[in-house]
Amino acid sequence: KEKTKPQKPPKEPKQKKTKDARYSKRRKGLFFALLATLLIAVSVVGACTVFFQVETVTVTGNERYSEQQILDVASVEMGANMILTPSEQIAQRIYDGLPYIHEVQVHKRFPTTIRLEITECQPAAVITGAASAWLVDANGKLLEAADDTMKQEYPNVTGLELLEPQQGKQAATTDENQSKLKGLVALTQALSDCGLMEGVTSIDVSSGTEIQVVYQGLTIKLLNNANFEKKMQPLRTVIAVAGDDGKGIINMKGTDKVIWTKQN
Repeated sequence: KEKTKPQKPPKEPKQKKTKDARYSKRRKGLFFALLATLLIAVSVVGACTVFFQVETVTVTGNERYSEQQILDVASVEMGANMILTPSEQIAQRIYDGLPYIHEVQVHKRFPTTIRLEITECQPAAVITGAASAWLVDANGKLLEAADDTMKQEYPNVTGLELLEPQQGKQAATTDENQSKLKGLVALTQALSDCGLMEGVTSIDVSSGTEIQVVYQGLTIKLLNNANFEKKMQPLRTVIAVAGDDGKGIINMKGTDKVIWTKQN
């Protein structure tokens, strides 16, 4: 008789992992990764809160205002967290509270020091109207109401009426005079940048289309919509040739010509 070998039962096929099981595993991994990240972030913030606290505030660049005046307006909270201390709000408080401040830069010097770098406004001219007279910087910022001493010390601007002037705000005027104000600011900026503003004694913008500047004994005529920056170098050359005693009219209303008509 033939012997037959007992047959082994067939192996059951391995069951593949279902999509739900794989998704659940990935979700758990993501959860623990996020949890670890959160714990690390909390630890870092906690360490910063403990170690980076405001202990010193310094002020540089100030001349008109004392350090204490600036610190009082800045209102930096001592002992506050350096990272969470709002730089923009500190700068804005100083700019709003002190009219002669042009720019404030807040520098954080870790671990404990904040440095306030101040740039102050420089008076440029007095805008004299029928209702008021205001001292302004070259950018058109109203610094303070002008008295008789200021009117004698700084160039007088005529032909422009200010609208509801407020100390520390930008000069404003009526809609029909906007071109006059825009031209004035562009001109004073150009004159200040090239160092000629100190020699100016008066500026007349009453024409609207033309601006007349008196520089010592010279009367300079420019179109209101001119590129004033481009005009400054030729103007400097003519002023240098004319000298301190030079008199006459400098016509710069042309595109590329400068005509100096001398007067005795």
